[in-house]
Amino acid sequence: MLWPGSLLITPELPILERKNWLIYLLYVRRDYDECKAVIKEQLQESHGLCEYAVYVQALIFRLEGKIQESLELFQTCSILNPRSADNLKQVARSLFLLGKHKAAIEVYNEAAKLDEKDWVSVSVSCSLL
Repeated sequence: MLWPGSLLITPELPILERKNWLIYLLYVRRDYDECKAVIKEQLQESHGLCEYAVYVQALIFRLEGKIQESLELFQTCSILNPRSADNLKQVARSLFLLGKHKAAIEVYNEAAKLDEKDWVSVSVSCSLL
């Protein structure tokens, strides 16, 4: 409850996350050109360390058919956050789309080790065999 005369103070977001909400909004609205422009700004401000901006850029590249570029960006995400099974699954998906099925299986297996409760990694890996 706010008291009369009290100020509502919003927390200042770290520079790495400051524009994530806008990137998300533009991506789900499929305004990819504007989304890429905001991602570019965010990556310049964060010196390329904003995992979410890199991740969404990789998703957009994949949608545009730039699979190799998306793979490289998802690999960057995995470097920025090595404990993320989701990042590894995206690396594996890009490898699969590039026809590198054996490498994709290996990466899916790595993702399954990070998150043993994740049935997607295990089932996809098994279906590729």
